[in-house]
Amino acid sequence: MDINDLVLSDEALSVVDEGRWMPAGDDAPGVEFLVTGMQSESARKFIRSKQAELRTKNRGKPLSEDQYSEVTKEALVEHVLKDWRGLKSGGKDLPYSKDLAKKFIHSRGGERFTLMVINAAQALDNTANDFVEKTAKN
Repeated sequence: MDINDLVLSDEALSVVDEGRWMPAGDDAPGVEFLVTGMQSESARKFIRSKQAELRTKNRGKPLSEDQYSEVTKEALVEHVLKDWRGLKSGGKDLPYSKDLAKKFIHSRGGERFTLMVINAAQALDNTANDFVEKTAKN
C-alpha cells in the first residue's frame, strides 16, 4: 500500500482546507457541494472546541450521541458546506444560503441531505492526494 493512501501531503491538506466542488453522490445526479474536508483545520478546531465546551457542561461525563451529532451538524453549517449547485425546489434552482443549509441539516427530515454533505466532505478528505497528483500532471 502506498503511504499517500494513508497520509495527506501538505498540498493535499491545502485542498482539504480550501475546499472543492464534490458530487453529492449517485442518489443525486447533477448535484454538487462546495465543501472543505471534515479534516480541514477550521472544522477540526471547531469540533474540538465545541466538544470541550460540552464536556465542561456535562461536568466531565462523556458526550451523548445526540451531542456528537449536533456538533457535527454545526461544523457542517459553519465550516464545511460553502455552496451547492444542482439543487432545485419546485423545478427552480435553489440558491445556496447558510440559513437554508442550517434548516436542512438540522431538520429531522434532513438526514439524507446531511449524509450527502458528510459523504462529499469525507470524499474530499479521502481523495485530496489524488487531486493534487492529477493537477501536478496537467
